[in-house]
Amino acid sequence: MKADGRRRLAWRLVGAVATAFAASMALTWALHERMTQNEMRNLVDNVFDDVAVHIRERVDGRMLRLAAEVRDRILEMREEPWWGDPDESSRRLRALAGELGLDEVCVADAKGLLTHSARREEVGALDFTTAEGQAREFAVLLNDKYELAQSLLPDTLRGEVVKYVGVWIPDGGFVQVGARDRTIRNIARTAVTGLTHGWHVSGRDGGIYITTGQGTVISHPEAGREGGQWQDPGADFHCARRDIEGFPVYVVIPRRTAIVERRVLVTTSAFLNAAALVLAAILVGIVIAGYVRAQVRARRAKEMAMAAGIQENSIPRVFPPFPGERRIDLHANMTPAREVGGDFYDFYFTGPDRLAFLVADVSDKGVPAALFMMRAKTLLKNLAQSGRPLAEAVSAASDALCEGNAANMFVTAWVGELDLATGVVRYVNAGHNPPVLLRAADGSASFLHSRPGLFLGGMPGAKYRADELALAPGDALYLYTDGITEQTDPRGELFGEERLRGFLEGGGFLEHPEKCTGAVFARVEAHAAGAEQSDDRTQLLLLWRGPVPPQA
Repeated sequence: MKADGRRRLAWRLVGAVATAFAASMALTWALHERMTQNEMRNLVDNVFDDVAVHIRERVDGRMLRLAAEVRDRILEMREEPWWGDPDESSRRLRALAGELGLDEVCVADAKGLLTHSARREEVGALDFTTAEGQAREFAVLLNDKYELAQSLLPDTLRGEVVKYVGVWIPDGGFVQVGARDRTIRNIARTAVTGLTHGWHVSGRDGGIYITTGQGTVISHPEAGREGGQWQDPGADFHCARRDIEGFPVYVVIPRRTAIVERRVLVTTSAFLNAAALVLAAILVGIVIAGYVRAQVRARRAKEMAMAAGIQENSIPRVFPPFPGERRIDLHANMTPAREVGGDFYDFYFTGPDRLAFLVADVSDKGVPAALFMMRAKTLLKNLAQSGRPLAEAVSAASDALCEGNAANMFVTAWVGELDLATGVVRYVNAGHNPPVLLRAADGSASFLHSRPGLFLGGMPGAKYRADELALAPGDALYLYTDGITEQTDPRGELFGEERLRGFLEGGGFLEHPEKCTGAVFARVEAHAAGAEQSDDRTQLLLLWRGPVPPQA
């Protein structure tokens, strides 16, 4: 009986091994096949991204040159007596647009108001500084003398798909021109003709093709093959299309190379891996699996508790932070989405009358983010308190974060420095959400938009620019991370920037920073309505009461 029992057990083990082996081999094969398909999709996406950069550079160049020519012509038109007549100036601008092959031409004055346009109905009806969507981006040309080119996007005002570019006017304002996809193809066709000569993908038979809207090939991997009509390459090829700046672009990959011809290797590796895994699982796994799982859980819990403690102790939690300082009132808090978050805030004096304050968001979560957060927080504080100008301190912190950053983590941050005697705030935006400015005079709330710099730790040598803002007594700045505005409700609708701005404007919170931050968190939770917290939520409100003299 004992021998029979051992034989039955042996056969059961053999059956279990065979079953597990077959299942493991099938799973390995399926995983490899899926990885192959993912590799092919990633290859195609990377090729499209690369081609898009080159096409946009050439299209942007052509359109910006046309915009500059329009600006020169408009500088001459302004001297004509009819320039002040909206009807006549609109007619002349329409003629100019037709002459240069453009769809739209308009002019904004130094305040951002659209004063002249080829579309008569738009004159005086659009303020770029308060407009929504892509039109708002052109407001930067009112302060900075440079050019701006947008991608081909749906126009938020009329719903048409249009590409806009703009150039500044020396004495204030800017010129904006627009072109639809067909117009862009007419303007930039010669610029992209032959662009993909010699660009082969996954072997000599694969390539990148650019056509017109009617399917005429204007760029072929082989020089001299342009001019024909585009035809589907057939079942032996994988073909993907994407429209880039109005030009249809095709990526063609031979299926025999897309599959990478590794099925023999897959079979061999699947056999060896499955056999090893099955044997190891049978002989060792049953005995130690439970123990290992328990140890892993305990270790992870310990690490997370340690990281949470580090983060908790590193962020100021006592408010008001400076009881003897009557010129400011400040409150901040943070709620991580997991045990350990990647957000942080900080504030400290950098001089007798200078207070630095900031909110930041690390690109990851968990223990690595907590460690990176501590490093970024320490660097920013040490450099800010070293006496360097704010922009120089932020640049130095970014360079230091780039060193040894094998995980490619980065930090977005909004860093401000308040002069407590004057209310002037110098600030640097390193790729972060714009804060909300709360004005005591009229109770308004508006986003403090500025041209953001690169996030910290993204590129060695990155330079940052400091902007200035003057606060009046009673004014406040509300800083936050995207865990506030990007919280969704059960239907997937974001809380959003406009809902945040409207809530702050109507809340009457200027005298009570702690009440404000608590009310915002409650409003975001109400919006979530039970939906999972999508990201860390962090906020900081700084109120400047004015140059109040210290108590005797």
